[in-house]
Amino acid sequence: MSGKEFPNNWEEIQGAHDDDFETCTFEEFMTGMSMWHLPSSHAFLMRVYNTKTNKVKEYAYKRDDAARKRLMKECENSDNEIVLCDNYSIHLIKQADESDYD
Repeated sequence: MSGKEFPNNWEEIQGAHDDDFETCTFEEFMTGMSMWHLPSSHAFLMRVYNTKTNKVKEYAYKRDDAARKRLMKECENSDNEIVLCDNYSIHLIKQADESDYD
């Protein structure tokens, strides 16, 4: 098989019309959002978005200590927004905007 096993077809999704998608209620949406499951081979998924470069890096970890080490490294850069996911929760970690405290 050539190419990716699960190709990223974002152009097809971006070009789709609103009518191509079924509507759902807020409750249905939130229920769907809470039904993720990581494979048993992984403990954490991490997505790091750099707000200056607009680049995204993704990491998958089998061990807690390896994920913790990467998290501490990525938190050193205040331009990073980090999403960390395990089987129980999803967390967003980013630099606080000082205007939020006015």
